[in-house]
Amino acid sequence: MNSASAIVILASDQIQSNYMKSSIQDFGYSIFAAHKYEDGIDLLSRKKPAVAILDSSLKDMHWREVALNIKEISKDTSILLVTPLITKDDSLNPNIDGVIKSPVDYTELRDTITRYMNKGNDYNESALINDIGVEAPGVDCVGEILLGHSRRITDIKNIIRRVAQPDITVLLRGESGTGKELAAQALYRFSNRKNRPFVKVLCAAIPEGLLESELFGHEKGSFTGAHRMKPGKFEFANNGTIFLDEIGDIPQSLQAKLLQVLQDGEFSRIGGREVEVNVRVIAATNKNLERAVVSGTFREDLFYRLNVVSITMPSLRERKDDIPVLTEYFLRKYCKIYNKDYHPLSQEAIERFASYSWPGNVRELENIVKRIIVLGTEKVELSGCSEPDSVVEKTDKLQVENNEDRVEETPYQPRCLKEISREAVSIAEKEAISKTLVLCKWNRRKTAEMLSISYKTLFYKMRQYNLLE
Repeated sequence: MNSASAIVILASDQIQSNYMKSSIQDFGYSIFAAHKYEDGIDLLSRKKPAVAILDSSLKDMHWREVALNIKEISKDTSILLVTPLITKDDSLNPNIDGVIKSPVDYTELRDTITRYMNKGNDYNESALINDIGVEAPGVDCVGEILLGHSRRITDIKNIIRRVAQPDITVLLRGESGTGKELAAQALYRFSNRKNRPFVKVLCAAIPEGLLESELFGHEKGSFTGAHRMKPGKFEFANNGTIFLDEIGDIPQSLQAKLLQVLQDGEFSRIGGREVEVNVRVIAATNKNLERAVVSGTFREDLFYRLNVVSITMPSLRERKDDIPVLTEYFLRKYCKIYNKDYHPLSQEAIERFASYSWPGNVRELENIVKRIIVLGTEKVELSGCSEPDSVVEKTDKLQVENNEDRVEETPYQPRCLKEISREAVSIAEKEAISKTLVLCKWNRRKTAEMLSISYKTLFYKMRQYNLLE
């Protein structure tokens, strides 16, 4: 199966390769680069990307032979040829899906990449169309998102059906882990802009001093370190959609500039140049923006510009009927990712899940399922549930152990539930990280990717649990 968000560049020219890599990272995709044929083929074999960008001037092998080999490795990978001279023979080559003229223009690169990334998506969209009841003729792929059939999530799907097509601003609200980003993806996939860029910006993750440059770009020489002109996220999203996650954390110093984009579709790069864009804005927050308006930390006029249509994602506590289908989805997904045999959870585990309050919502459920798969046991701590000993612990083969004589236990000493929970989480995290590190041969980046955490978080936890080599 192809990686729906991965792109591999195979180019001998490191300057051009680095330029394309930095540009594509701005588009929100995972990007990998190689400068030699053998390294590129190894990358392609491991990643099986949605798109491969092939430089026609590759030094150690002719691009036609490379393209043929790529298709043999992954027939579903779209190959884009970068060449200074576009000929009819090149564009009609059966192994080439698209051609980009060199030197590469970032707008052409963005549009071409977006077109083929959408085309090459792995997911079964027809299932989702049937699931949320949206007619989307001509759309090939979308994603397995917004799973479930509870009343609350069904209502959300119906709202998405009505507001996806009109170019109106949508504000997604709800607790962390409820699926606001998935709702944004659904709005985008069923919109009229589905074949144009989708750019995500996590406002809280970018330091205030850099956020203006990230959003709106800067001119060469506009400040120390500005060695070249850099377009901002709004320019990359032109004619497409921008998703502003954690919008409640945007500093007041930028709120007026964001308001100008929403009102007039224009802004100034740092350094003075005026830019016009046509962008649909989808924003998300887990904060009470009305309270922020009253306290003076969020502009009232910006709030009303963002809050044209408001969708509140339900917590998992409000849609517990969806826990079995979500659990089954995550089990199958991560058994495949971690190369584990699939086994359904026991009825006892499902009942424990149903009685739990899920403060971390769907994201917490996903992480619990990952932990069960990696550790090979259902014996995981859920604060607020019955004691974990009530759940049968599975062996690596997830077989039920025979009852045996047990050593008499020491008298039970009551402890704080929060302390017990923290200790259990620490033990499970340490074991999961240790096993995944071994599985990945201590490749930290691959380990972080498999655990769905950032490299920085992995390093912090390795230091916390004394796992540094």
